[in-house]
Amino acid sequence: MKRLALIAALFAGPAWAGDVCHDIDASQGWQVADFPVGRVQDVRSTGFWSVEPGLTPAGTQGHGGPEAKALAARPEARPLVSARHGALLVRFELAGAAQEMDWARFHGAIQQAGTFNMNVDSIAFRINEGDAELADNDGALTVCFRYID
Repeated sequence: MKRLALIAALFAGPAWAGDVCHDIDASQGWQVADFPVGRVQDVRSTGFWSVEPGLTPAGTQGHGGPEAKALAARPEARPLVSARHGALLVRFELAGAAQEMDWARFHGAIQQAGTFNMNVDSIAFRINEGDAELADNDGALTVCFRYID
């Protein structure tokens, strides 16, 4: 019976086909986004944000070039030191263990996997900057999962 339930869960389709999108605000910490169970064909993001006024707006990879070098010299802590300031971070639980990574790693794993069965109720996202420094951030990224029939 457990095997039948597992097979049914793996092949269950979403309630609808299409995009499920969530806006992630640069001035907030971890933001939980709920996603329905189902087969996901693609994940993508749009938009720009910044960790400080006057900087060139950044996407999921965070601030680059000379700005990245200047920001890297800051003493302030950020949630994921191995990722650039302003990178999009992703956190979810899988098999009872918390997973936390930058968008580049998350997106790369999804692209390698191809179509996958979304079976994690929610995923948390945030900008890679310490909580005490979020107030002057600006912008938002929109994260979308594309479901298929």
